[in-house]
Amino acid sequence: MKRDAIEELPILTDIVELHATGSFPRLEHTGESASPFASSLLSDDDVSALQAALVSRMMNLTDELLHAAAREIEAVMFERVIDRLRAALPELVAAALREHLATNED
Repeated sequence: MKRDAIEELPILTDIVELHATGSFPRLEHTGESASPFASSLLSDDDVSALQAALVSRMMNLTDELLHAAAREIEAVMFERVIDRLRAALPELVAAALREHLATNED
């Protein structure tokens, strides 16, 4: 862990690093509380509030990213349809005109 001061709050990368190296400090279990957070930095209410805030932010980001992706997909599909129409319509119109003019000449 790169942080020297023990008073500083850990950041996510610190916690991941500690767990990955197996050097995460083990707190003694006193048996007084069934909560795994009881002897840590956060209370159960704080953990619940943090969890709710994180889920809310993640859902907002997910919603934003999905809407942006849908808009991009829609724009790509629109361009493809327009391109196909540009390519097909001249021949379609020409064929219809030939058919119409051929029937009028008879």
